[in-house]
Amino acid sequence: MLRRKFIKHFGNAGGVVFISPLVVDGEHVVSSQQKTTDTESQETNKGFPNSEIKQYNGKPTVFVNGKAYFPMAYLSYYPRQFMYKDVGQSGVRFFSLSITLGGRFVSSGRQGKVRLARKGIWDAPGSIDFALLDKYVREILDVAPNSFIFPRIYCDSPEWWDSFHPRETNRSYSGFPQRQSFSSIAWRNETANVIKKIVIHFRNSLYSEKIIGLHITAGETEEGVHHRFMGESDYGIAAQNEFKNWILRQYDNNEHQILKAFGKNIHEICIPTPEERKKSKIGDFINPSESRLVAEYNLFSCEEIVDSLDFLCKAVKEESNGKLLTGVFYGYTLVGWRDHSALAYLLKSPNIDFLSNTNGAGRNTIIGEHDMHFLSETDSIHKANKLFYYEADTRTCMSKWISEIQPEIDPFHLYDSEGWKGPKTMEKTINLLKAVFSRVICSGSTHWWFDLWGGWYDNKEILELFNKMQKIGEESIHLPRNSVSEVCVIVEEESFLYYASTSGRVSTWIGAQMNQIGRIGAPYDVYLADDLNDIDVSKYKLFIFLNSIFLSSQKMQIIRQKCMNNSRTLIWLYAPGLIGEELAVSNVSSNINMDVDLLEKRQGTKVFVDINKKKLNYEGAKVSPFLYVKGGMNQIHGRTEDGLIVLASKKEKSYLTVFASVPPLPWQAIMHFAKESGVHIYSDLGDVIYANQSYLSISTSKSGKRRIKLPKNYGLRELLGETIVHESNSSNHEIYFSETSCRFFRLLT
Repeated sequence: MLRRKFIKHFGNAGGVVFISPLVVDGEHVVSSQQKTTDTESQETNKGFPNSEIKQYNGKPTVFVNGKAYFPMAYLSYYPRQFMYKDVGQSGVRFFSLSITLGGRFVSSGRQGKVRLARKGIWDAPGSIDFALLDKYVREILDVAPNSFIFPRIYCDSPEWWDSFHPRETNRSYSGFPQRQSFSSIAWRNETANVIKKIVIHFRNSLYSEKIIGLHITAGETEEGVHHRFMGESDYGIAAQNEFKNWILRQYDNNEHQILKAFGKNIHEICIPTPEERKKSKIGDFINPSESRLVAEYNLFSCEEIVDSLDFLCKAVKEESNGKLLTGVFYGYTLVGWRDHSALAYLLKSPNIDFLSNTNGAGRNTIIGEHDMHFLSETDSIHKANKLFYYEADTRTCMSKWISEIQPEIDPFHLYDSEGWKGPKTMEKTINLLKAVFSRVICSGSTHWWFDLWGGWYDNKEILELFNKMQKIGEESIHLPRNSVSEVCVIVEEESFLYYASTSGRVSTWIGAQMNQIGRIGAPYDVYLADDLNDIDVSKYKLFIFLNSIFLSSQKMQIIRQKCMNNSRTLIWLYAPGLIGEELAVSNVSSNINMDVDLLEKRQGTKVFVDINKKKLNYEGAKVSPFLYVKGGMNQIHGRTEDGLIVLASKKEKSYLTVFASVPPLPWQAIMHFAKESGVHIYSDLGDVIYANQSYLSISTSKSGKRRIKLPKNYGLRELLGETIVHESNSSNHEIYFSETSCRFFRLLT
């Protein structure tokens, strides 16, 4: 569409553009009523079903018209109708479908080089292509008529919108536009208006009873992240203005307090420059007292994303009278995404029902060594009565590069990398899918299979596996699903706000550490630090404080009251409390009651561990500053090559403190301290264990027999494999595993 045609019919004004009855295409102005929609048929409209999330057998569960469902689903960016049919015939009833408002590729830096298979539906001011929307939905319902559908709507702005609203775009520091700003009130309002029109259309359609919700996405790769493809962001006018407004709200409109905090009045405050944001006090971190405005901006940029997603989800709730579910991508803290450091803030929203994140298990995933942990604090999500809906974009032996399947989609071969391939054999593929599925079941979550490029699951054996999984999932929701974990991992999302960086990912070692925790031979729970005050900690024998680099005095007091007792063990990783009111290593010494010092820089670190005469060594992550223990410990468990103490413990009156300053701490060391604190270990050979009240999953990288020790007597019925029943009611079961395999069991009492 040429800009002059927009101007001719709509004028050249900015601000809110209301949806009108006119539709503009490249040559004509036509009435939107001329666009054929599903409502022209003579079938009966029944309205939306009542879809909700309710607690059921210990976990948040999807209910549709009062009936509980296990909503394992299917989605593809490049769908083929026969796959909808085949997946539906396998027993899967839930489907998502990918819709974009603006038709832009999900990875903004690759726009123009890689394209989606479908055009956007918000094709001009006042125009929504409902006929195209109906076509997408009918592609599913024509071959899987008993389906429930929750469309995924990518809300990034269309190119024409950016040209009409330059003040509302995300801008790099050098001024380049990078799609919409999450701070743009105009974008929020106009996009919410479009979403409401879509909800109205769905409600009035003949398939309305099949629509159960909307998955609202925006940002880089749809995952709630600021666009940065042209440089550091967001320095646009909308962001600058909203940052001032946000500061005013944070300080209760008290300009005297603002002047005292920042040395500037509100009119002088602006978003810190990239240089200011990257200026560290020591190593990787800013000092909160010296760089307070930077820390505030980092929090603001996270909350703007959450506020935008919440606003759009609220539009769905309002227009559907609360009958539709809403979900978002958010909470990727376990891979160090700073834009996702407001998960606790998001979990307070009444407008968001489910959260999702991805993992991308494939050829590089070693079953039994990679625990395929979710990227969010799922137990905090469940505690907030929200569903965790995992995006299982799991590669298979059927996976090919998109350039091989549809060369016109990726003519420059930008996605030709091994990461997009799956295991080389069907046997390894089946084991990988089993491991992913058993992780979902044991955590009380659910998932969709994301057939990203298409063809990944186009195989009879995989579809038969889906059929079995669906039946297991349906059984699982009616069984007790509470956690049986005695290990609790605590994540401090505020720590990410203090990295001196403009990058989207600020910590690279957290994922590696989670993989080590996943191999200790016991299940674990994972919570945000903000939840520690509210949760029942009576069952936990080991706490692992993953990244408490920032630690307020209030949170430290809660830890003292709730965790430092009952002969528990507390493992502190890296630099607990290095940042409080000030950045100071003395904070760490005070928190763990050992004498700790630091070096600002240190090249590579090899650590030699000796625990009970069992020796191992590992290569530590490059962390800065580098911390070590000078004294005050009872036992030394690990040193660097030059003798610095980096793993030590101290026995206090009613608990044990373990300090590991060089992550990732190996699973063998964590398992030792878990055993010492009385944690039940199912297998002590480095296997990945998932378990809840009703299920047990064991993944191993090496072949051989395993003696699996259960916390009490159970029989075992194998699922998704040979139907083997270990009838004996025993706490010890000897089970054979092939190399890189997963075995999944129902616990029988």
